[in-house]
Amino acid sequence: MSIMDEEEFKLIRQYRSKVDLSTVEAILEEIEQDYMHSGNLTSSIIFTYTNHMDAIKQNKEFYELLSKVLEKYSKRIGLENISQLVINSLK
Repeated sequence: MSIMDEEEFKLIRQYRSKVDLSTVEAILEEIEQDYMHSGNLTSSIIFTYTNHMDAIKQNKEFYELLSKVLEKYSKRIGLENISQLVINSLK
């Protein structure tokens, strides 16, 4: 079974037309950059989300799901790969 077949990715695909893809890409990129410096994914997510509070508030459920996916799968296949899978799921 592919990661793309996991329940979390099925849920992410439901947000295709509900979230702004460029905003999601910017947030994921910022998380990746902060993570390279901090080495702590949770703190990078929190830091980045505080910088994008308006977008987070508009789609709270999506960004909670995104956090869960990043934390769950990044250890398996890497943060950059998970970010790409999320972006591809939203296209």
